[in-house]
Amino acid sequence: MGILGIRNRTENWKTVEHFHCLGDDAKIRIAQKLGEPEDTPPEKINIELFWYGMRDYIDQLGNENQPPPTHQDLAERYRCWFPNLRKDIKEFDGFRDLNDANYDVSKPEREYTLRRNLIHTEIDIVLETQDHLFIGQAKHESGFGVDGKDVLVHQLIRQYVMAKILVDLTRSDKQVISFVVGDDTDKMNKYVQVKFMLDQRRRYKDQGWLRKGNVLSWGKIKEL
Repeated sequence: MGILGIRNRTENWKTVEHFHCLGDDAKIRIAQKLGEPEDTPPEKINIELFWYGMRDYIDQLGNENQPPPTHQDLAERYRCWFPNLRKDIKEFDGFRDLNDANYDVSKPEREYTLRRNLIHTEIDIVLETQDHLFIGQAKHESGFGVDGKDVLVHQLIRQYVMAKILVDLTRSDKQVISFVVGDDTDKMNKYVQVKFMLDQRRRYKDQGWLRKGNVLSWGKIKEL
């Protein structure tokens, strides 16, 4: 029931409850559900929760006395990987109007904001294999975050952008694939951010972004 008989309603608790200390068989089944080949051994599947990949990467460089990526470097990688992202979002039905700074790094102050956004991006669940980085957002009784003052204003898109740029920085050549876990898949599929992530995969025939089968319920995770 919970401490003092109070049910814990947080997404973090649901995430730990379902993904902490997974056995080998469970890791394999979940990874395969997300798109991993069947022949991947469990020892090749790493899992972390509440992952601040960019922040920890930059801290690691500092500990190794290596220069961190500058705001200009991160902005250039963003422009390279996502040259049409602002246009695609503006044209996609369902999003609120963007302000001038959203997804635009044409000015130095926006490059600084982009860097700050990337450093402070958390991903709830990450599964890493030899060829894939599966990044998951957990939801329980809440929708997807939006912060209008950010360059990367939408939560799901921000996570994907961060992961793609980090893979580029580390030269790991892994395919980034998103997934979401929530109470009701029908409800999850109605969120505009989820629709957009699915559409980007279809529109650009890209193997990343979000697969339709990667919108999952907590019940499905428990079953796996």
